[in-house]
Amino acid sequence: MDDVTRRFACTACGKCCDRAPEVELSEAAPLADMFVFRLLFRLYRLPSSLRDYVDEKMPPRAAGEQFYQRKRLLAACAARKSKSKLSRSGKAVEHDDYLIVSALALDSGTGSCAALANGRCSIYERRPFACRTAPFHYSRIEASLGGYLDAFVGTPGYACDSGDSAPVVIDHGLLADSGIRSERDQALALVRRDAPWHRAIVHRMKTARWNDAGLPSLWDVEANAPFGATGTSMRIAWRIAVEAGLMGEDECAAAIAAQLRTIERELARGNCTPGHRQTLEEMRAEYRLSLQPAAVSTIFATT
Repeated sequence: MDDVTRRFACTACGKCCDRAPEVELSEAAPLADMFVFRLLFRLYRLPSSLRDYVDEKMPPRAAGEQFYQRKRLLAACAARKSKSKLSRSGKAVEHDDYLIVSALALDSGTGSCAALANGRCSIYERRPFACRTAPFHYSRIEASLGGYLDAFVGTPGYACDSGDSAPVVIDHGLLADSGIRSERDQALALVRRDAPWHRAIVHRMKTARWNDAGLPSLWDVEANAPFGATGTSMRIAWRIAVEAGLMGEDECAAAIAAQLRTIERELARGNCTPGHRQTLEEMRAEYRLSLQPAAVSTIFATT
């Protein structure tokens, strides 16, 4: 176990607000007036057995602790768990594959979060859990937080306070700050509440009519996993929530309308890269079409 004590205090320098946030599905609609979201699929692979979980930089006891923490956390957050075999040194090693579903705000390429104004968060009171738990993000296991914090506070330009006057946040590898622990617990509780939505999406990933509407198949996500995450329109997630009885039609329409206004606002600013502008223009056309009742009934019609 890491026996180094770490101290940390945020100085509100705003330097870590350098990219768009990744949020839980139910956080996207309330923030659709600020960010342009995409539905995101990530596949995390972990050896099924501890003996195949090798980390030469870590003593066996610490490696075992991290291994089991990762398994518990991934199992709690995954929309789906499956098995695969990957080759390692000519040997087929069995892995557990965990499919994580989230919403990622589209990055404009400006080097700062869209909510950052004059170096301060303009949505601080309603900021997502990804921001509330930084730099102790709830997707990171507790055993890894010490090493991550060391790298975080050492980032050039960051003005974090890690001096003797800052509060102790990690002690002997454990979170010592009750506020941070509470935020992480609340975030994971939200993940559990979103679980029926995750399952509804995974179920429809096996359905041709939803694949035709833009939802990737499980095979698509698995095939793309070595290269990165797979994304699609957030409107699909909202429509699935309606079909599954997890969101009302009015709430869905309000989220789509808010998203369209945000897309148009981002285009009007004119400070995005050509590639980002093209993506926004395509999304604007898509969202305009999706607000037409005839389009909704045609694209998402039950067969």
